[in-house]
Amino acid sequence: MLGLGRLAPVAEPSAGFDRPPPRPYVVARRLACLPEPGMRVAVLSDLLMRLAPEPAAWLLDSIATAGRAGGPPFDIALMTAVDAVERDRLPYPWRRDVYGAARRAGLSAAAELLVSTPAAERSDRAAAPRPLVPGTRPLSLGERKALARSWRQDVLERLLGDPHVDVVRKLLQNPHVTEAAVLRIATSRRSSPQVLEAVLSARRFSSRPRVRMALVRNPNLPVPTAVRLLGLLRRTDLRQLARDPKLPPAVAEAVRRRLTPHC
Repeated sequence: MLGLGRLAPVAEPSAGFDRPPPRPYVVARRLACLPEPGMRVAVLSDLLMRLAPEPAAWLLDSIATAGRAGGPPFDIALMTAVDAVERDRLPYPWRRDVYGAARRAGLSAAAELLVSTPAAERSDRAAAPRPLVPGTRPLSLGERKALARSWRQDVLERLLGDPHVDVVRKLLQNPHVTEAAVLRIATSRRSSPQVLEAVLSARRFSSRPRVRMALVRNPNLPVPTAVRLLGLLRRTDLRQLARDPKLPPAVAEAVRRRLTPHC
């Protein structure tokens, strides 16, 4: 496994850092060389945990700022940082201290990255019993997953807004669910990042141009995922996205970069 123990320090560390932080590009390049996302998350988490709050905030801010612009190796590094926060690989006391350091230093990209709601907390809320029809008995997660295999369109219609990713995965596997129904999930601003990525992972629907466009336009899709998805869009789709004023700024910039001729 490629390690990060010998990352080259910057020549002149910023004021207030206890020790020189590692070069962001070197970190991003090393992460991009690792073959598995889980390996990248483990290596980045270990590196960040060994840094003091100030250099950790500086490193995260550099990765987030460059990653949002799109392009290797920072796109992979940002995706890894998002995964580390979402999977709770970075404990809360550490996130609190680094968030404080980021706020004090005006590192807004790092602060935004660290205030994400933990995935476990979102999953617990989504798993709570909820009625299929308002005013009826709340159904457990298991009951909703079972209903997601149904052929009845009225039942499937009610489940399209279910917040739990496991229910959505069952719907995506159901042969009675149509592209029109999946588009409702992909366009919904209530769909969580996990739900949107489940749609992107469903081979039956992720190859559909309309589904891809809906996912890119949804602000809840993680920026690294949206930027990566741009590479699968047709040039006509990219031109259409370039005219969309509601596109997330980082994704809009990545679209412009893809449409800019390279000499």
